Amino acid sequence: MRYRWEIKTSDAWYAGTDANVFLSLNGLDASMREVQISDPDAINDWEKGDINHGSIETEDLGELQTGTLRHDQSGPASGWSVDWVKVTNEEDGREWTATVGKFDEGGRFPLLRFTRTNDGQYDVLQKQKAKRAADQAAKDAADKAAAKKKAEEQATADADSELDAEMAKQQKELERELKKAEMEAKLAEQRAKIDKLRGGGTTTGTPMGGSGTFRTYELFGVLNGSNVPLSRVVVLDGGTGRYNVVPGGRVIVGEAPGEGFGLAGVPGRWSAFYGGRSPAEFGLDADKGILGSDGSRGWALNATFLAQVFGAGWRAAIYS
Repeated sequence: MRYRWEIKTSDAWYAGTDANVFLSLNGLDASMREVQISDPDAINDWEKGDINHGSIETEDLGELQTGTLRHDQSGPASGWSVDWVKVTNEEDGREWTATVGKFDEGGRFPLLRFTRTNDGQYDVLQKQKAKRAADQAAKDAADKAAAKKKAEEQATADADSELDAEMAKQQKELERELKKAEMEAKLAEQRAKIDKLRGGGTTTGTPMGGSGTFRTYELFGVLNGSNVPLSRVVVLDGGTGRYNVVPGGRVIVGEAPGEGFGLAGVPGRWSAFYGGRSPAEFGLDADKGILGSDGSRGWALNATFLAQVFGAGWRAAIYS
């Protein structure tokens, strides 16, 4: 901060001085240590009736309050009489004046007490400063909000990306399971054909071949503690194309006529719905039919359906 000082030497006889002069200033915000001053434009400063001036670089003192003025009593005529001291803030134009109006005493004057005598551009500059601060605060708030929004958008994008990756992973797993189930169903169909050939083929009106004993198994459901048709507990998922057991439901394997809806037994009711057709056509063992019911009729359950409901080991789950 740059301050301009002005000092008025009195008009009285012998008022001037040839000594070195020193000035210090104190404000509400800071204090300036004592420095030696002189007028850069004067050949012989501090003469009777002169107003000498100069500038001082220091930190911002704030509202000027007090100061000290002295000389070192050097030179042949060291006594000095001062009318006033004036200090101006060159940045905002504020001006302060301290009245002295007397000769020094031993090189020192009484404590300088400054009063503001000109407001300069202080109020205008303060308003501009406040506006700049408010504008900067608004900009900082807007930048912070924009950064927060960007972070939220990035977090959403990351979550969507993770979801897409997880869905792709699950899709691949489903495709592998489907492929595995299809292969198992194909193997079961081939195994049934082998069993059929070894058993001597089928006979008209009966699904079993040779002299083996034919058995019908019925799958039915249990929901809320009651027996229900299979169609009530196993439903097709249109999105994946897979059959799933409904929450809270269970699939039960019936082997006797008194279980489920009366389709199971030896030989059971396979022939009533699929007379002359071998279970091998559905990927099952040739001597074992598996039916489900909708409450009024039965239908054959193929190997693909069973693999989706019971897994790859469906034979052990049903036949054992």
